[in-house]
Amino acid sequence: MILLDLNRQGGGIIRVAGTCLYLPVLSLSALYPIIKTDPLFNLCQFVSRQTIADIPDAVVHQAKRVLRDTLGVMVAGAASMAVGQVARQMPLGVSSRPSTWPGQHGEYHPITAALLGGMAGSTLEFEEGHARAMGHPAIQIVPAVVAAAEAAGLSGTHLIEGLISGYEVACRISQACHLREGLHPNGHWGIIGAALGVATLSRRLPEALVQVANIAAGLTMNPLVNNSFAGCSIACTFAGMAGQAGLMANLFFDSGMRAEPHSLAMTFSRFVSTDFDPVVLATDLGAQYAIGDNYFKPYPTCRFTHAALDALQQILDAQVIDPETIDAIDVYSFKAAVHPLTPPTNLEALRFSIPYLMGMMLAGHGIGLSAFTDQVLDDPMVARLAGKVRLILDPAYDAMRPGHSPARVIIRLNTGRELAAEVLSGCGDQSNPLPEQALVDKFLSLTTPVLGEARARQVLAKIDGLENEADVRGVMRLLRPGD
Repeated sequence: MILLDLNRQGGGIIRVAGTCLYLPVLSLSALYPIIKTDPLFNLCQFVSRQTIADIPDAVVHQAKRVLRDTLGVMVAGAASMAVGQVARQMPLGVSSRPSTWPGQHGEYHPITAALLGGMAGSTLEFEEGHARAMGHPAIQIVPAVVAAAEAAGLSGTHLIEGLISGYEVACRISQACHLREGLHPNGHWGIIGAALGVATLSRRLPEALVQVANIAAGLTMNPLVNNSFAGCSIACTFAGMAGQAGLMANLFFDSGMRAEPHSLAMTFSRFVSTDFDPVVLATDLGAQYAIGDNYFKPYPTCRFTHAALDALQQILDAQVIDPETIDAIDVYSFKAAVHPLTPPTNLEALRFSIPYLMGMMLAGHGIGLSAFTDQVLDDPMVARLAGKVRLILDPAYDAMRPGHSPARVIIRLNTGRELAAEVLSGCGDQSNPLPEQALVDKFLSLTTPVLGEARARQVLAKIDGLENEADVRGVMRLLRPGD
């Protein structure tokens, strides 16, 4: 069995059936020339050298919030039937340096833990994201870096540094390219972020990071975003596979494998993307960290639905509405929010449907995590109200993307009266952030049913002081219910 070795900067060590086989350190420059003015090298040099002492306190604080939120959704999603079915089919294996699958008891190989944890965190549509990266970096990166850090017994400081580095890399690659239409935001640039997040844990040299990035580029996927819209459960695997591939890229590097030096550039200029501007990778490094500009979700639904839901909530807060008096509901929003969808046939698809989510709210179900039950799908009032919703593209709103995610809701009653509200940025967006207490409450609501309140609060305190933890294994083991 091959295990990752997180203690070498170059070359590699393979552990086969407990035996250590040493691969000599190969000169990377002898294999492939490293152009040290190349933006990818400059980015790798930046993340390889930065330590927590170099990172602003506000960024470190935000990284801990991102970690906390992501672990929370991983714990809550671990009971998902789809993920459990995959876990039962997995050859879980044995590892002398195991990792935790947050929300489940027992020990797992780091590569398995990253896969299952990423899948679990994607099942509820509750994970954080980044507007300018147009996707969800943390759920692709966190499962990999926590599994690797735990397996190696690294400190909380190491984990924070690896998360910030991986997040920065992922967002910069995303912003440097334009994904081909129809691709899901998980499974490509997130793999590079996961790979380099893990690589920086082991203090690899910049030349080694460049190689890991190019190896990881060969593992990118082309997942169809319509899987999410249609509620196809395969969609949750995209994040899990991204984290797993990030670990595999490091394993391949440690095994002596190398990639052609233009692999990443070709992948993101020709294959998963239509163009690629490498200059973005190294522009103003350290001036502003991507992880400091993320968003958190207050609802377990697609983020593009949030502004419309907030606007409807404003109307409901100001006026009691009898659903039987509603003639029509017009929702004006940006392009990604108003694309046509068929009526949802399962709860996964329901999380992407503005009409049905509005039907849930107006019918009195709410849109909290506990509201998503099969009874909602069978509620004729929800379906009837959803049928009254019309989605309309507003070009002015579309022009405000990605800095804002606006929506305007107009409810027309059979009395002739109109009720309206406008939201320019949904609650939780980077320009309208959730307060700290709301994030704490979210974490506790996700983890308490699984871990119990006492242990959930213990995890909360440990993450808050993560930089003081000499070994993250103690923190991660608290996420194993019953252990």
